[in-house]
Amino acid sequence: MLRPAHAVAVLLALAALLAGACGRAAPPDPLTAVRGAVAQTFADRTAQIAFTSRTGPPGTPGTEVTGTGVTDLVARSADVAVQAPLLGGGTRVLLVGGTLDVAVPPALAALVPGGRPWVSVPLDRLTAATLGGALPQFGGTPADPLSGVGALQGITEARLVGPEPVDGTPATRYATTVDLLATPAASDPAQRPAIDRLVAQIGSSRLPVDVWVGDDGRVRRVAQTVTAPDRPGRPATATAVTVTLSGHGLPVTIAPPPADQVTDVSALLPAG
Repeated sequence: MLRPAHAVAVLLALAALLAGACGRAAPPDPLTAVRGAVAQTFADRTAQIAFTSRTGPPGTPGTEVTGTGVTDLVARSADVAVQAPLLGGGTRVLLVGGTLDVAVPPALAALVPGGRPWVSVPLDRLTAATLGGALPQFGGTPADPLSGVGALQGITEARLVGPEPVDGTPATRYATTVDLLATPAASDPAQRPAIDRLVAQIGSSRLPVDVWVGDDGRVRRVAQTVTAPDRPGRPATATAVTVTLSGHGLPVTIAPPPADQVTDVSALLPAG
């Protein structure tokens, strides 16, 4: 049996615990947590980026393309070294102002008109083309390595999955739903055609996306799989993309190559 003094001590300890619990802020709900992490990541603006993309018929391993580099999420620009079957290893790719510039690998130099060291194509033109091979799937849906991250601004639903580190950094995984028509790109006349094409290809504006949020409240990883069903003349394809972000807010300068070193090859692409 507790002595009176002991009983008082126990009651005081319980009161202190209850007071602490009442004064502690409740954890944010999943949707608020993810949206807050997305907002903070875009406020930081820049980051190091690593991505892996696999594209092929559903149920197959697909063609793998990987890349590492830096990005400016607000400017939608990137400077990455890409490993792809078509391009070889360590090919430098720049995304600046809606244009994709690719350093010509030595093995393909003879195929480039004019012998210039870079080729370019407007990103929108590339995504509209029915081009096979690895280049149009080098890291996004279907061509932009930043599209999956940018689409996070259209998250409408989120569910907590649980703790799951990213490259040894503590993080929490969430299963979310992105509404493509709720993203800033959907309100941008320059980007809306690509959004509409993707919605038409997959038959929905809603995409499931897994998001890992670090303990620092920033997006650390994004993973999604987009499947386009059979269409006339186009077999079904599945593209699985994982993008990992680190080094948020680092100084980044991304500029296109000099114009006199670039050949625009958009006319060589088949019509969409």
